[in-house]
Amino acid sequence: MLKITAIGNLTHDVELKMNEATGKPYAILRIASDRRYKDKDGNKLTDFISIKVRGPLAERCAAFAWKGCKLVATGDFETITFADDPQRQPGFLIKASDVEFLSPRKAEDAAQAVEDMSASEDAA
Repeated sequence: MLKITAIGNLTHDVELKMNEATGKPYAILRIASDRRYKDKDGNKLTDFISIKVRGPLAERCAAFAWKGCKLVATGDFETITFADDPQRQPGFLIKASDVEFLSPRKAEDAAQAVEDMSASEDAA
């Protein structure tokens, strides 16, 4: 079994979608990760990696991740082919089993979380 871990910054806000066959949520995250070295002309090299998240993990990503936040995703490889362009080389994405958010929460989100916790304690 092959596992991969990728760390990078989210290139866009998470868009939660529903699988038509199962009715379960999923999302495709895309992260940018700079390489530690530069090309022969001194330019930084960046890789873009697609990550598939499903179910509660997708919902958590939609709730807590935002464009630019740093995250780490761990999972298996999934090979993807392009039916509409058979000449195009197959690609891959990571089927994530775990996503960890490395960026601190935005100030307004943290304040809202504190308010929500206080409200739930008051109701109890």
